Amino acid sequence: MIFNSEISGQQQHTTSPVVTGGSVIALVYNGGVIVGTDTLCSYGSMATFKNVQKIAQISKNTIYASSGEFSDFQQVVKELAKIDRSALQYDDGVHPSPKDYGNFLARLSYKKRCKINPLYLQNVIAGFHNGERYLGLVDIYGTYLESNFITTGFASYFCKAIIANYWNENCTLDQAKQVIRECFKVLFCRDCRAHDVIQLAYVDAQGAHIEEPERVETKWDFNGFKSRANEKLHTQ
Repeated sequence: MIFNSEISGQQQHTTSPVVTGGSVIALVYNGGVIVGTDTLCSYGSMATFKNVQKIAQISKNTIYASSGEFSDFQQVVKELAKIDRSALQYDDGVHPSPKDYGNFLARLSYKKRCKINPLYLQNVIAGFHNGERYLGLVDIYGTYLESNFITTGFASYFCKAIIANYWNENCTLDQAKQVIRECFKVLFCRDCRAHDVIQLAYVDAQGAHIEEPERVETKWDFNGFKSRANEKLHTQ
């Protein structure tokens, strides 16, 4: 983001994010790639916007999600949509692949970072092209990598053990969904910038599918919550 200073009249770069989104979790499964986010955007430390879609369909076979400054997310969606729209206008049957979008976003992020005006985002690009699954990560510095699973935000600290224990790249779509639900259940309990309403999207040979938001099930009736606070009671 860029704003004009009323005091100096000079153009200044944003030095810190303002409205931010939390963790993104993405997994490959036996028929495609699934991505999950929650629907919360925080204004500073306030949980202000609780019904925000942070997953965008870029093309027929590509979806995009990110953690970080939401206005930067909106700008990236516009930039990626321009590429898809331009390809449609050429009408030559050639369309960018999900990997093409990932490479473009890596170059864009690196360019912005070199101008000391970075996109405050950890970006996730997921797609399915020519029978192959694709999952890529681009960070604030333009670093690019591909993996079978990706976590951003606090999910990188709290959820990797869950993924390692319960997920594999040949699992079914329903199994992958359940792993992501378990991850967001943990995040809701341990991350103050997380929300218990999540949204899942997946891309397979038939194209991209963005599901309606859902609420994860949480458990609050532990004996330790009902009785006096004593570590000996927290055994459930």
